[in-house]
Amino acid sequence: MKRTVWRQVGTASVATAFLVGGMATATPAVAAGNYSCGKWKQTVNSWSASCTIKSGQARAVTDCSNGKTIYGAWTGRGTWRFGGNCGKYFIVAQDTQGRG
Repeated sequence: MKRTVWRQVGTASVATAFLVGGMATATPAVAAGNYSCGKWKQTVNSWSASCTIKSGQARAVTDCSNGKTIYGAWTGRGTWRFGGNCGKYFIVAQDTQGRG
């Protein structure tokens, strides 16, 4: 199983992407905690976004077609690349979670 990829990058606004009828669409979402994400990119089996955490912590969450949910590590202040990869399975849903 592939792990969620993290690395520092630029900033942008909050969004959540969903797989609808075989196509990914992005819709604005309210973030819990003080962070924002943008520059969302998605393929059939992977996704990434640039997220800036001002306070608290945040992580990536990826739901795959094989029923598995992949959780990224909780990260603190800074700008990070969030993402997930379902390998040979497709993405059912992707999101970020915040706390604190």
